[in-house]
Amino acid sequence: MNRLSFVLVALILPVAVPVKAATSNGNEFALALSEAKAPAGRAALIQDASGRPHFFRYLQIIEMQQVTEEGKAGFRISAFEPSSYMDVVFTVSMPVSLSILKADPVTKVGDAIAVTGKVLGVDSGKNAVLLGEPIVRQKDRLSPKIGKELLSEVNPGATFYSYTEGPRPVKLEARDRDLLQHRDRVMAAGGPKAWFDFLETEIAKRKQERAAVLKGSGQP
Repeated sequence: MNRLSFVLVALILPVAVPVKAATSNGNEFALALSEAKAPAGRAALIQDASGRPHFFRYLQIIEMQQVTEEGKAGFRISAFEPSSYMDVVFTVSMPVSLSILKADPVTKVGDAIAVTGKVLGVDSGKNAVLLGEPIVRQKDRLSPKIGKELLSEVNPGATFYSYTEGPRPVKLEARDRDLLQHRDRVMAAGGPKAWFDFLETEIAKRKQERAAVLKGSGQP
């Protein structure tokens, strides 16, 4: 291969660029999980969340133990998530996160922190969400201020749930989360395809209705 051919091949070959996964709202994930009564519904939520980063606020530490994992010193933490009454369990070992925990006043059992981490799974026996690669973002308060702080309250159009088993992904906005209550019935009647069709149809219908309302009110 001469130099010109090599240059042309180099220009044609695609460059692999890592795609950073969007961070989801951990508190709303935990709440949805706690409200899902049917095993299939819980399993779907867990499958959708697994491996993706989630941001949790207001996590009150109920257990905090010094540990050493893979040669790294850190803290094994179990924390209470207030909207779902579930626990969130993770091990903090990154220097930046440890510095936040050790900053004055030193974080202790009973305090609250905000954490980002990838959902590894759920321990149903302990009613706990398991996080990997956690990053402590800040010391936090124990509960939201009076007002709107959850993602669905601040931005009703934020993605709350996504279904990727159909021919194309379907994203459910937070304001349409009530559609999830129909999942078990639709899946039992027609399987994954029926659930995909139901979501697409209902979401499209609601978008048309909202557009009509905006047009009638004179808003752009």
